[in-house]
Amino acid sequence: MTTSSSSSSSDPDSRLLLIMRHGKAESGSGQMDHERRLAERGEAQARLVGEYLESQHVLPARVLVSDAVRTVQTWEAAVSAMPGFEGTVTFHEDIYDGGVGDLLGLLREVGDEHRVVMVIGHEPTMAALISLLGGEDSDPGSIAQARIGMPTGGMGVLSGALDHWSDLGEDALTVHTVVRP
Repeated sequence: MTTSSSSSSSDPDSRLLLIMRHGKAESGSGQMDHERRLAERGEAQARLVGEYLESQHVLPARVLVSDAVRTVQTWEAAVSAMPGFEGTVTFHEDIYDGGVGDLLGLLREVGDEHRVVMVIGHEPTMAALISLLGGEDSDPGSIAQARIGMPTGGMGVLSGALDHWSDLGEDALTVHTVVRP
C-alpha cells in the first residue's frame, strides 16, 4: 500500500475509500445504457484522476468497478496513469443496477488487508454513498457537492479509523475532498 503523508496514514487502522463516478460518456441515443462508451473527455477525466492518485502516492489495493462499458473504460484510463498499481480489480453488476445498500454490502466484504479501496460507479449511487458515509468532521463543501451530485469523472476521498471494512456504516468516515477533473 502506498499512501500520502497525512495524519490518517500514520494510524494503523486507517482506511481510505475513493468513490468515483465514471467519466463523461457518449450520448445514449440508439444503444443500451449498459453499453455506452466513454467520450474522449471522459477518458481524459479518468487519466487525470489516475495522475492525481499517482502524484499523491495513493494506489488502491482493491478496486470494485461496475460492469458497464463506461465504468470499465474509466478504470482502464485511470490505471494507465498509475504504473505502480498492483491491486486486485473486480467487476460487479450490483454496482451498475444496485443501490447504496448493495454497494455498502460489497464494501463490507472487502478484506481487512486492503487499506485503500476504490469504487467506480454511477449516479446517483456514488453521491448518495458519499453523503451516507460522511461524518460530522467532513469537509462541508465536499458534502454539499455530493448532495448536489457527483460530476462526471469526480472522485470523493474519504478516510476513517475502522478496524474492519465490515464496520462501514453511516457517518463512519470523513469526506476530505471531491476531486473534479
